Amino acid sequence: MSNQLNYCEKHKCSKVLVRERSWECKKCLSELLEKVNQEFEENLLKNLLSKKINSIQIPLDLKNKGLDNFQVNDEYDEKIVLRGKEYVDQMIKSNTHLNLLITGPTGVGKSHLAVGILKYCYEQKYFRKFVCYSTSFGLANKVIATWNNHDLNEEDVLREYTEIELLVIDDLGYDDIGKKAEIINKIIYRRHENHKSTIITSNLKVEQIVEYMGSRTSSRFFSHLYADIQIDTEDFRMRRK
Repeated sequence: MSNQLNYCEKHKCSKVLVRERSWECKKCLSELLEKVNQEFEENLLKNLLSKKINSIQIPLDLKNKGLDNFQVNDEYDEKIVLRGKEYVDQMIKSNTHLNLLITGPTGVGKSHLAVGILKYCYEQKYFRKFVCYSTSFGLANKVIATWNNHDLNEEDVLREYTEIELLVIDDLGYDDIGKKAEIINKIIYRRHENHKSTIITSNLKVEQIVEYMGSRTSSRFFSHLYADIQIDTEDFRMRRK
């Protein structure tokens, strides 16, 4: 019978002498090293995710939102989350620009879903592609702020938001009529020309969005539409009361 000191019962093999008088199993050492490396990579990934997410410009009330905590009440909600993941997977797989439209009334989780999709991009190690979030209203105001400020340049702002690989334009149609709508449409149009993916959330119905965009912009946006996700549940803010 083999000496218990130099025999590994787990792997049924002889141990080797290491560190002078210490007998170790090579397979056990290999498993331990693999476990340590895996834990190191997981911690590295978490830190990298945290830094990337902080750079997306997500507002405070959406910071902790993700696909993992999107409220799922039924099978349709499960399909919504799955559709969001499939959108990212297809965009990465096909290496082409794809658009996503998320519509529904106020408080049903449109922004939550959009932010979750951005985070899922990084979870899929989509690190080389810069992604960003902005409300439609805020995006238009950033451009307008350059008009009376000689230190800012409108074209620089437009270029920044038309070259981002994946941009969420949240709340399209909310307080962004007139000149603001023209700015948003210009960004959407240029993003198509630059082959960049865009996620739009809106309270508007699809036909209203087409009208908002106009024929030239809507034709380009919808020509690369991956899916129109419609969420029609109760306002979660009202459910809290």
